[in-house]
Amino acid sequence: MLKKTLIASAIAAGTLASLGAQAQSTSPVRDNGFSYTYGQFGYDRWDYDHGPDVDVITGEGSFALDEHLFLRGGLSFYDGDYDSPGSDDVDGNRLYVGAGFHTPLQRGLDLVGTADVIRDDNDFNDDEWGFALRGGLRHQTTDNLQLSGGVLYEDLYDDNFGLYGQGLVQLNRAWDVGARVSFTDDTDTIGLFGRYNF
Repeated sequence: MLKKTLIASAIAAGTLASLGAQAQSTSPVRDNGFSYTYGQFGYDRWDYDHGPDVDVITGEGSFALDEHLFLRGGLSFYDGDYDSPGSDDVDGNRLYVGAGFHTPLQRGLDLVGTADVIRDDNDFNDDEWGFALRGGLRHQTTDNLQLSGGVLYEDLYDDNFGLYGQGLVQLNRAWDVGARVSFTDDTDTIGLFGRYNF
């Protein structure tokens, strides 16, 4: 499973890099100035269609390798309760590491893609390995507001397709606050986070 996950992630990263290189060759903008080096801390709520509502605390980071590539990763701790009486709590942690690619399509608009390997460890299943792929757009909507959105695919326990969106308010050159949502086949999530840009 881990080998399959790594191969799929590598293929996806290569595809995203190829698409980005094609877009870069036609874009008149070399760099939109978006930060891809940061640390952030947030709270999310996972709402499963056939499972518990889960509270999640996550620390994440991203590091730009050059003007197009960045590394990323995060660690989450989660806890949830089933609605039915007598059911056990859900406790666990989730780690992801991955890479991303971004390139400007026009002034104030980046194409962004990421590929992550995920390990989930909880008290009701064995450790599970999977992967997640995302592709979308990041837009400088106003001087202090960035909006992002796109499509996602996740293979962890089950296949899931969906959409994601994020809003980022720039408080100053270093600090941002944001909100994010995602909707997949079996899970809806909403979250808030704070970000420090290095």
